[in-house]
Order: sequence, then structure tokens, then C-alpha cells
Amino acid sequence: MSLSKVARLTRRWRLGLLVLPRALIAMALFCVAFGGPAVAAETGIRALDEAAIQIKAPDKVFLDAITTAGSRLVAGGEHGVIIISDDNGLTWRQAAVPVNVEITAISFATPSQGWAVGHYGIILHTQDAGATWQVQLNGLQANQLTLAAAQAAVAANDPSPGTPLALKRAAHFVSGGADKPLLTIWAASPQDAIVFGAYRLALKTTDGGKSWTDWSLHVGDAYSHNLYDVTAVGGQVYIAAETGIIFRSSDGGGTFQNIATPGTATLFGVHDAGDGGVVVFGVAGQIFLSDDQGKSWKAASIGTSDNLTAAVTLRDGSLVLACENGTLYRSTDHGQSFSPLPLAIPMAIFDLVQAPDGALVLAGNAGSLRIPLQDLRTN
Repeated sequence: MSLSKVARLTRRWRLGLLVLPRALIAMALFCVAFGGPAVAAETGIRALDEAAIQIKAPDKVFLDAITTAGSRLVAGGEHGVIIISDDNGLTWRQAAVPVNVEITAISFATPSQGWAVGHYGIILHTQDAGATWQVQLNGLQANQLTLAAAQAAVAANDPSPGTPLALKRAAHFVSGGADKPLLTIWAASPQDAIVFGAYRLALKTTDGGKSWTDWSLHVGDAYSHNLYDVTAVGGQVYIAAETGIIFRSSDGGGTFQNIATPGTATLFGVHDAGDGGVVVFGVAGQIFLSDDQGKSWKAASIGTSDNLTAAVTLRDGSLVLACENGTLYRSTDHGQSFSPLPLAIPMAIFDLVQAPDGALVLAGNAGSLRIPLQDLRTN
């Protein structure tokens, strides 16, 4: 996720929110204290109460995320638009989505079951490979879970670095309403997933999303940094975060420790570098590599000072990084060095995936763009 994209999303968080009536805040506090229903069906927030806008050319809207669901491609972006393609990104159709919020990340645990997250703390679930989606949680409900977790942690003298400010943070969340976006998903299995987002927001399910638990105090961070990307590499789970922080879990997502800050710039992505390594990247072209499970990190050079936004490993083993300026960089030595692909891509790239036919399909500010396999082979 690029710096300009983060600024854009931040503007939307601030400008697109409705001020919550006091009655809704009171109801949230009541439900936490007495275990009542989380939130009524109607939230009073238009983006949560209305379905996604139907778009004539949905593959041309601003897209933040793209992934695979078996042989299907699934992408998502602004206004709740989620699109699916069964022909390697040649044609797309719009999925049925019950909310009108920006979709920031999509991940599948199986070819049919997956999650999407986005603004207003929304968590969506699909059981049909992305054709239809159901709401599992929204930001108002997430705030209640955060408050309940904070109360429990303080009462138990939880040693988490976030405990001392937990109640203050939770109160701020509740008073602010559903203003915190989720940004990334670790879908470990059809039953187990953790989603992460702004201000150390973290939520976990162990029952396929039937219920969610606030997991933010399991992230070893006292100051609520934004958590931008998560991935599992070699039995470890890594998070790339604001101000260059890297968190790692060695217990299957039970706890995440702050293991390193190799640079000073925010990290937008973390990816399997192959050969047992892990690569993180972000603002101003910064890249760092570790081949010892995050114990040490070294800088890599890519030859740009623009923001790096996403990565994909191709079937030939090469690693491709996307840049906000529309450039793609390829590494054939597990991230030790990169070379730009001589392709003129007329948009900012925010995510990318390799289709079943080998083509590279990009998601960005101009929608989706397909690069045929032969173009990758000749470059």
C-alpha cells in the first residue's frame, strides 16, 4: 500500500464517517457489559447499510486487492466492488456484496472459502469462491470486542505492552465509531483467520467467522501502529507495519513480537522470498531481507525511491515487486537483486497475482490490467 494511497484512505476514514448518535455508543457499551447482541442490522452508517454500487465496467474502478480462489481471480476495491474472473482476467463480473465500503484485502483458505476486509472495520465471508459475500463483523462490533478485551486485560494484569493504554484506546475506538479500516488477512484454514488493520486493530476467529475475538493485545506494540500486511513463511507469521516495524509470531499467531525495525520508513508488504527467506518492502523503495527467520536483516537495492506496494512469486520461482509508479521489478535470486521489467504500465499498482494461464494480473487505480505470459517471458 503506497504512501499516497494511505493518505487517500485516511481522508476517506475522516470524511466518509457519520458521527455516531450517543444512543449507539451507549448501546455498544451496554452490550459489552451485559453480553447482548452486538449491533442492530441497521447501523446508521450508509456505507454499512447499503449494498455495493453496481458498476457498468467494474474492472475499471479503483482496485486495492487481487487474489486467486482456485482457478478463479477475485479482486476488490472502492464502493464495495468485488469482481471475479473465470478466464484468467480477460473478462470480469461483479459479485454480490452487501456493503458499500472500500475493500482493502481478500484472502482464501480454500478455493471456495475466503474473507475480504475493508473500511469501517468490515469483515466479509464467502463460501462460493467470491460470487456472493456475507457480513461477519463491522467496526461497531469490533469496537465492542476491543473494549471487552481491554477490560479483561486490565482486570487480569495482562503483561502485554498494550495493556497500560488498553482502556483509553478502547474508549477512543468506541467514541470514534466505525472509523478504523482493516488492511490484511491471514487465512490459516477455513476455520482459523486473523485480520489486521489500522491502530493495531486485530481480530481472530477459530470457527470460520461465526464469532470473532479482539486480538490486538496479542501484538507486542504499546503504541497502536498500523499493521499493513501479514504472511506466513517457514512456520513463522510476519507482519509489516508502520514506521518500519516487523512483528513475528512463532506460535501460529498466538502472539506477535516486535522483532526488528531495520529501516525508518513504513513497510507495506511482507513476502516469501523463496529459499527459506522473507522480504519486507515499503516507502521510498526500501527493501530488507532475512534468511534466518527474522533474527537479522540486510538491505537490498532496487534502484527506485518510489513506494513498493505488493509482491508475487511466479511459477518459475522469480519474485516480482510492484511499484506505485507503475514499474515492475523482478528478482531471480530470492530478492538479493532486482531488475525493472521494460513494460509501460499506465497506472499505480497496488496488488498483483499470477493467473492460471501464467499471465500477470494487476490491480490498481485504473482497475485491472492483464500482462500475458509471453510478455513476461520476453522481458
